[in-house]
Amino acid sequence: MFNQEIFNNNTCYISGLHRSGKSLLTAIIPSIENSGLINKEPLLNLLPNLYMNKEISLEAAKYLAIYTQSNINYSNYIGRKINIKRTDETSIYNHLNFKKYLKKINSKNKLKVRFNVKEKEISFYDIHNILNSLKFWTQTNDNFKLINIDRNPIDLAFSWYTNKLGSFTKSPINQLLLYEFKNELIPTYAYKWKSKYIKLSEIDRIIEILHQQIITSEKNFLSYKKKKNILRIRYENLLEYPLENLNLINKFLNLKSKINFSKYKNKVIKKKLLISEERKKKLRLIESLCSKTYFDKLINLEKKYNK
Repeated sequence: MFNQEIFNNNTCYISGLHRSGKSLLTAIIPSIENSGLINKEPLLNLLPNLYMNKEISLEAAKYLAIYTQSNINYSNYIGRKINIKRTDETSIYNHLNFKKYLKKINSKNKLKVRFNVKEKEISFYDIHNILNSLKFWTQTNDNFKLINIDRNPIDLAFSWYTNKLGSFTKSPINQLLLYEFKNELIPTYAYKWKSKYIKLSEIDRIIEILHQQIITSEKNFLSYKKKKNILRIRYENLLEYPLENLNLINKFLNLKSKINFSKYKNKVIKKKLLISEERKKKLRLIESLCSKTYFDKLINLEKKYNK
């Protein structure tokens, strides 16, 4: 298969584990004047997992990833399929320059498209845990740039548990790759140890998944030579110092853009900042639910996080 270039490939990925805090970043990043649309496409989350689980070839996965991004970028460029739902995270109305997109949508003239076009605004793709499949994504996009959100493992485990990410039910709108094994649904990240997965309690499953995902992500990051293409931000730091982190992003993406944070600061809910006592309460609940083996794994993850 011939892999075409990605149309208007002035993009950056936003990633992190489920519940890591990507939504906070996507809520405030439009305050950077030269930021473009934020795209969410569930297929892009599936492709590296389908490849890693040997459901499709690397060639097919890369082709579909490039094809999907190119067509989304093209559709955005000509004003097709742009999200105008005001309450949605990826709505054009979250952007300072939303009128630009409305003009494209309402234009009665057919747009003449140059295939080598590169807009000054940088657009974004919100994709789960790119670091876990880093080699795939760097091979897929020659212009690879990533902003990765990290979060305290205790807060992640607690959030996963309260959002029931240790068990799954059949749903026609599910966006995660699942497998059925012995009448139980297995998430893609437990596919290779499914026999073990079904024997574990819900909280032990969550800690094992987080442990594997975090350890693999760290190994991939450390072995990646072009670290200047990755900006890592801690959720806790983003919550406490949002403007400072937006300045970092502005510099990382070389946008040299104005930041109108005053119009977005209400998106940052300071009460979510955790004091140590609140985290201790979460940890006590987790300890009461999980086995000692997995409690120790979680503690070790947090120690590494706090180094």
